[in-house]
Amino acid sequence: MVSKFKLLGLAAAMAVTGLAHAKGDLIPLTGNTSDVSNWRFAPGQSFGGVAGALDGVARLSFITSGGGSYACSGSLLAGGQYVLTAAHCADDFTRMTVQFGWNMGQAQVTRNVSVGNAIVHSGWNGTLDTGADIAILKLDTAVTNIKGYKLSTTVDIGKEYLMAGYGTTSVGSADTPTNWADGGYGHYAYNVFDVDSKTFNKAIGDVAPSWGYNPDDYKYGITYMSDFDNANGSANNNTLQRVANAVGSTAWTSGNGLGDREGLIAGGDSGGGDFVLVNGEWLLSGVHSWGWQACSTFGFANCDVSTKNASSYGDLSGSTAVYSHLGFINSVTAVPEPQTYALMALGLFALGAASRRRKA
Repeated sequence: MVSKFKLLGLAAAMAVTGLAHAKGDLIPLTGNTSDVSNWRFAPGQSFGGVAGALDGVARLSFITSGGGSYACSGSLLAGGQYVLTAAHCADDFTRMTVQFGWNMGQAQVTRNVSVGNAIVHSGWNGTLDTGADIAILKLDTAVTNIKGYKLSTTVDIGKEYLMAGYGTTSVGSADTPTNWADGGYGHYAYNVFDVDSKTFNKAIGDVAPSWGYNPDDYKYGITYMSDFDNANGSANNNTLQRVANAVGSTAWTSGNGLGDREGLIAGGDSGGGDFVLVNGEWLLSGVHSWGWQACSTFGFANCDVSTKNASSYGDLSGSTAVYSHLGFINSVTAVPEPQTYALMALGLFALGAASRRRKA
């Protein structure tokens, strides 16, 4: 019998001093399979044959109402006026700076966001894994020299994705905390969306009622889940498949990973993007939300390489699925086409004429 898990916010915004070094023990960017310097991305760099594929990844730095300095990540949307990020990165700040092309500690483009221009999903209540950990930032000035991302409109479970962010770094096999030592760069990795958290929790709840599965917990949107598999293909670190086997579920399957290309998000990557390659274009599919050291919850042996961070082999991450929030995003960012303006004008003209007729 397993107990209901409480999501750990280790992939949440991380407190930093001078935006360079972590404060206290809040030190869990992307955990990868080898030296972190191998996973830096630079402006104009090609991924999947797409030049500048990660140029739209944003570095967020902000001051909260309590005076703390924090860092998150985000993704520039097509049109250049808005950035998509996590709600927990946008629900409390007094000043925010958004930077693109951060490399060697320097940004190519810098913008600001005023408090009133952070639109947090109405379902966000501070609880992770409700599918509502998503927000939109309106930049003070549109970015015109970087291409923003179009959105994935499909369920991307089972697909490989490219992740990117500006958080802390580590190596998946290291039993050490992660740190900001390589904070002058953004980092990337690859993984696969294995399952959504509603399916995951329902499968467990079906065999263990004490788990406390409640479908209403997922009324706002969907969260994609991934695990960090060992580069050597060890099944011990395939946590999601071990959970499926333990509860006798065939609702999902999880492979043993992508070898040396695999990684996982960590603190400071919150709000960053997961991208799927479709017809030669990287589409924004997920928004980084949380990390979870799940192995101890299920009592799995030889599963989690490090209990000192949530970005080692065996750990899990969750990203809010973009397709489940297309209505919310479009309600904020959509700009009518010229012909729509024309129709609106005609409509207003017709209303005016009808009004005059009534008065006559």
